[in-house]
Amino acid sequence: MSMLARRAVLRAMPRVRGVASDASAGNWKQQQEALRAHAAETANMWRRISYYVCLPAIGVTYLWVRNVEKEHEHHIEHLVEENGGKLPQPPPYEYLNRRASGPFPWGKNALFFNSRVNKDMNEDE
Repeated sequence: MSMLARRAVLRAMPRVRGVASDASAGNWKQQQEALRAHAAETANMWRRISYYVCLPAIGVTYLWVRNVEKEHEHHIEHLVEENGGKLPQPPPYEYLNRRASGPFPWGKNALFFNSRVNKDMNEDE
């Protein structure tokens, strides 16, 4: 059916407009009560998911990350002991610590420079 024919048929059909009555008001109240009950059930479900799934997952992740970082710290301490109290210098590969547009505005080192872990770029001068 073409668009013009469809529009003609729809315009020819009488439009019926519903009127609110007392019978539908009771139905509306029941719908609102059902919505409130559903909202309460859904809120309780998400609260339980938060307490019984999310919080334990956060705790397990915290413990795992803490153990991994502790192993990393022991490894760094071992490297320092092997090299006479200092961290070994990384290999001087030409692609490491390259800056595309020259040094940073605050100098050659990164903004959060940590002399215990990062290579000091000012020593290369």
